[in-house]
Amino acid sequence: MMDGPKMNRGTTWFKRSLLPALAFVLLAPLSGAGAQEDPELNVLMQALRDELARSTEELEMEGLERPYFIAYTVREIERIEASASFGALLSSTENKSRRLAVEVRVGDPTFDNTNFGSMSFFRNSFGPGGFLPLENDYREIRRQIWLSTDAAYKSALETLAERRAALQNETRAEDIADFTPEEPFSFYGDAGPDLPPRSALADLVRGLSGQFRNMPDIFESKVVATVRHRRTYYLNSEGSAFIRSDPIASVVIEAHTQASDGAELDDSVATYGSSGAEVDDRPALAAQVEAIGGSLAARKSAPPLDRYNGPVLFEGQAAAELFGQVFMPKLLGTRVPDAEPRFARMLQRERNPFLDRIGARVLPRSLSVQDDPTLDADGFLGGYAVDDDAVEAGPTVLVENGILRTLLTTRNPVPGVDRSTGNRRGEGPLPSNVLLTSSRPMTRDALKAEFIQLIEERGAGYGIVVRRMAGLGSTFSFMRSGPGTAPTVGSLIGVFKVLPDGTEELIPKAELAGVGEAAFRDIVEVSDKATLYSLPQSPGSGSLPSFVRAALSTASIVSVSVPDLLFEELSLRKPSGNAPHLPVARHPYFDE
Repeated sequence: MMDGPKMNRGTTWFKRSLLPALAFVLLAPLSGAGAQEDPELNVLMQALRDELARSTEELEMEGLERPYFIAYTVREIERIEASASFGALLSSTENKSRRLAVEVRVGDPTFDNTNFGSMSFFRNSFGPGGFLPLENDYREIRRQIWLSTDAAYKSALETLAERRAALQNETRAEDIADFTPEEPFSFYGDAGPDLPPRSALADLVRGLSGQFRNMPDIFESKVVATVRHRRTYYLNSEGSAFIRSDPIASVVIEAHTQASDGAELDDSVATYGSSGAEVDDRPALAAQVEAIGGSLAARKSAPPLDRYNGPVLFEGQAAAELFGQVFMPKLLGTRVPDAEPRFARMLQRERNPFLDRIGARVLPRSLSVQDDPTLDADGFLGGYAVDDDAVEAGPTVLVENGILRTLLTTRNPVPGVDRSTGNRRGEGPLPSNVLLTSSRPMTRDALKAEFIQLIEERGAGYGIVVRRMAGLGSTFSFMRSGPGTAPTVGSLIGVFKVLPDGTEELIPKAELAGVGEAAFRDIVEVSDKATLYSLPQSPGSGSLPSFVRAALSTASIVSVSVPDLLFEELSLRKPSGNAPHLPVARHPYFDE
């Protein structure tokens, strides 16, 4: 074995091998911290190895093709959570699960059963698999793997036949392969930190949410603390294997009220880390509660914005959130699958426009973007050593001097990118640690002066600075709007008019009108100081709020480092839709 450098989240060593694939998988013993000494761990991995060997040797239906690739992924998740409102505990839960996913490919890497949209594709969108026993019962684990592999193989044959039939009278618009080659790679990481007692989370959320009892302007509030350990075990028929831990801890504070005209006002702040201890900073969290309460109280009486078009300066958290919501999703190389005619048009509407812009300018020439899962500096939480395809992690330059060089991809190639960048996290590609940098940044004072100059040149009388921007789908906004109706860009909740003399006037809430990735090409200047910000992401999560993603245990943490961003021209408006009536009776806590 060859010792490698210390990597993020307890990585102990990694190993690349060019031994014959299956022989390596079947014969290599578990190594690395924790793995070699844990007999129960050996039971699970041995069951996976033994069933993989049998499937590779015996899985064949008469007259039909054998699999050319098989992969097993087991996700073992331990999760505790507590939530409270106004000092009252709402829930306190603890659970553990172990789920198997089976990937079977039939055909060959140039054309197989994947990348095809049909009724069977949507029916099996979560993939074959199921829950494994929590006890390390070797025989029962083998039985579950056997049944899931059998189902996956039959489904793969069915889908391949459907795909061939659908395409037999058509010429494919993009003739690209379905699977990229990769060298075998193995990695075994530490188990990660222990979960804190559930009572500690309950005490935390009770205390924080209880602070809202002194805030008569707050109608609803909620504090949710979650600690989740996700341990992934992976094995494939090419010779790759890994065991990786992805711990996530979070504290989410949310509050809601209404202005005098009925306009609904929300605010929230989330703190993320890789352990309960990292997020349990009581003084800092208590200060966040007070800040939310004070902000909502001030916004209730602030005069609303009607419409605005002109220079907008995004500072701090707002700049990072805007980048994460609008620009970052376009950096994902998600492929549009072949499809039956009834699905083809629908799937094409979801095509990422950046698939056709590799080599084109997507940012000012002074700006570059890099994704780096190996970054292990303080505050960067998106790192990992190996992705969910067993591809070794490494940095990727996405935008260089304004030019789009590539997209983040998996082993599922996309037009213009024929190799994986090592960014599969779940069912598709996701970023890790993303850095937006400039070759000629300005100090924040100089940037503010440039902003004031733009205001004077426009002659509009004022400009807009945004310091806080809502994440997509907070608990309260999601429950009011319902799935599928939430906005595609979060509302602006820390918004100020800025007069030419520097005077600021608070705006209660505003929305961006028609902002898209194209707006980033026209950024005027950026600051020399960047904001490091983390947010939960999962492939296809859309506007699902963080509490839903946490419940599904699908989220991964992405960290972004983004400077302040000055746009010469954006459009803002007051929130659309009718406002509900104010509550008829007074808040019972303050009915005196």
